[in-house]
Amino acid sequence: MRYFLIAAWITLLSKPVIAQDESLYMVPENALGIKASNLFSEIRLIPLETNKTSYFNNMADFVVTPDRLIFMDNESNAILIFNKEGKFLHKYKKKKYKLGQLQYSYAKNAVFFISSNKNYTIPLPKAQQMMEHPGNRDFSKYKNIELLYLDADKNYRIEKLPVPPYALSSPYYMNGRYLLRNTRYNKYVKDTVLHHLDIMSGNKKVGAYFPFLNVAKLPTDFEDVQINIDRTLNDSTLYIQKNYDNTLYKLVNDSLMPAYKFVFPAANTMPATFYTTAFRNNIDFTSYKNKYSKATRSFFNIIDLETVLFFGMNDNAWGHKRYVFNKTSSSLYDLSKTTPDSSTYYLPTGIFSKISNYDNDYVYTFISPSDLLKEKAAILSKYNNAPPPPLKQLFESIGKFSNPIIIQLKVNPAAK
Repeated sequence: MRYFLIAAWITLLSKPVIAQDESLYMVPENALGIKASNLFSEIRLIPLETNKTSYFNNMADFVVTPDRLIFMDNESNAILIFNKEGKFLHKYKKKKYKLGQLQYSYAKNAVFFISSNKNYTIPLPKAQQMMEHPGNRDFSKYKNIELLYLDADKNYRIEKLPVPPYALSSPYYMNGRYLLRNTRYNKYVKDTVLHHLDIMSGNKKVGAYFPFLNVAKLPTDFEDVQINIDRTLNDSTLYIQKNYDNTLYKLVNDSLMPAYKFVFPAANTMPATFYTTAFRNNIDFTSYKNKYSKATRSFFNIIDLETVLFFGMNDNAWGHKRYVFNKTSSSLYDLSKTTPDSSTYYLPTGIFSKISNYDNDYVYTFISPSDLLKEKAAILSKYNNAPPPPLKQLFESIGKFSNPIIIQLKVNPAAK
């Protein structure tokens, strides 16, 4: 194995602008359980209107805006828009192109998405070659970049945006610019040092973060090194995390700074030499990773509120859990250990591990009608068959083939 001599150099180079971060000390395996009423003070159930046009049963994405609930359905390859009362408003169905991740732009009050032509499957090495040597190709053959405006007076119009070559890597939209994630070793680029995250304005690179050695046999030659991006309630601010980096960064416009440093036991931490260690082959690489199966790989579904921090976490064995960290008591809770009670209508524990969206007032989760109906008898027994009116009305109105039920939860200001 080689390249250990450059470990110190690449570690120093990888650090963004120095800023004060908040260290969070935690042992994931010791995460506590919590009563729902100690975390949430209010619940609201939103059954989504179900008819022939609005029905969907394969939710691939879910976005909350100030006044809309927006879903992407895999089966129909469509975007469905509801208001926060659950009333169905609009459906946009894409033909020929497969819809990708949805993003919301506050400034434009629009949903941004990139879709991929179903007739083209472009392997990563070929995509790298095409992006590095675009020639005069029309990349809209392979990808579409669009904004779906949500103002009813604009009739939910679609605006098609220019498609640059780097659209093949499905960049992230940020205020008219794009965050380009370079996840792998690229033999078509001559530079020895690349960056996992580039900020692009048109075809011009205006920022670059997380440098790595573009050299064969290093980890980036064997698997993707992902840059995980989570939105906030501000177009200009995002949360950023690189695989195996236990620091959560905040990107404000083009300024990257540490926000939280997660301090884990050694068993949950990948060795610092990992990214500068060369491996003979994929077997050698996989064997090394398997020795650190509990090492934290990535964070996702970041919801940073005044008193609590919600986040999901993957390890090297692809196990994943969702947690909430109480900033006041420095306590870590495993959301899969939440005990339902009357504050959440005794809904099953599984809803808490699906918390992934938020607005200024609530966090959001959901439950399928079939899962809810399975729990009906147990829930009603908690109320001696006299449930609160919202729950009674819901049970009377839903069927097995209804749309999902969206759940608004207000975080208890005195969360313990």
